[in-house]
Amino acid sequence: MFTSKKYPEQISGQELDDYLEMGWYRMGQSIFTCHFLSFGERLYSAIWLRLPLKGFKFKKRQRKLMRKNEHFRVLIRPANLDKSKEDLYQKYRWYCFKGNIAISLKDSLLDGKNRNIYNTLECCIYDEDKLIAVSFFDCGINSISSILGMYDPDYQSYSLGYYSMLLEMRYGLEHQFEYYYPGYVVPGYSRFDYKARIGQVEYFSLSKDQWLPYQSIQPADYPLNEMAAALDQLRIALKKHQVSSRVYYYPLFETHIFAFWDVNYLKYPVFLWCNTPDGQTDYLLIVYDLVRQSYLILQCSLLGQLPVFLEELFEEANEDQPAFLETLSVKQAILVDYNLEDLASAIARLKRVRRRK
Repeated sequence: MFTSKKYPEQISGQELDDYLEMGWYRMGQSIFTCHFLSFGERLYSAIWLRLPLKGFKFKKRQRKLMRKNEHFRVLIRPANLDKSKEDLYQKYRWYCFKGNIAISLKDSLLDGKNRNIYNTLECCIYDEDKLIAVSFFDCGINSISSILGMYDPDYQSYSLGYYSMLLEMRYGLEHQFEYYYPGYVVPGYSRFDYKARIGQVEYFSLSKDQWLPYQSIQPADYPLNEMAAALDQLRIALKKHQVSSRVYYYPLFETHIFAFWDVNYLKYPVFLWCNTPDGQTDYLLIVYDLVRQSYLILQCSLLGQLPVFLEELFEEANEDQPAFLETLSVKQAILVDYNLEDLASAIARLKRVRRRK
């Protein structure tokens, strides 16, 4: 599904390569994937990136930054979470990072445990004997994955976060790795844009199940936009059959990750709501599955409503993304292979049958 998380007991270098190639990423001691994110009152697409290292050459601006910082001492070695790195993490956490972040370095990388299932290296940057920046990256057989970077805010003018990524890339080149994975970017949310500036990166296309040049991506290619566009086409087709419907964005699509109950929660971030006759407790929803490239008709029921303060958050500045804020469970799903017009006609007939019941 679009958001998944696994907790392996161990992971080999080849397994890490395979996960990264599918658009997965390490989080603590788990490994996960997601293609949609919620920041504030909006939903966004997560676009996974990788940089092919074969034939890669640093750009003029990158070489300039590396020359500027070459007086710093750099050590790359197996990761060791000692007090100096924990102290730096806390300073970075309080003065540099805006947003949610783990309360400690150990929690961030090890989920508070003492065992690391990944082959993790650290890139330490020193000003003489003072630790001023650290980044951590995992090594597979053919790939390296950048996990976490932090720096002393007193050295902010040296772009140490970006510089540490360049050092990781240089390590990958020197040790003949094929790919460097920096994580994801979020179009429309600029915090992660720097990851796309490291070189001629590729992005993972969920709908095409392949890596493509990032420079060719268009807004219509973002997963959330692809889904919403397909549903809006169906809405227009249904209107011709006098069936009213509305596209809703669903910020609760990750409920299954956090919930304690064994419920088949709705896992799609956007759906088409078809009006339901009075007196019926089941609801007719249509979603578009990018992986299958097909519509699904869902019979759903309501499980609960969000607290009022969350409703206000999503209603506040969200006119172009109308949000549905009640938890939904899926009782039945039908995969549909009809073309758009035949599907609209079938839904219209289904609505008439449900109305007579």
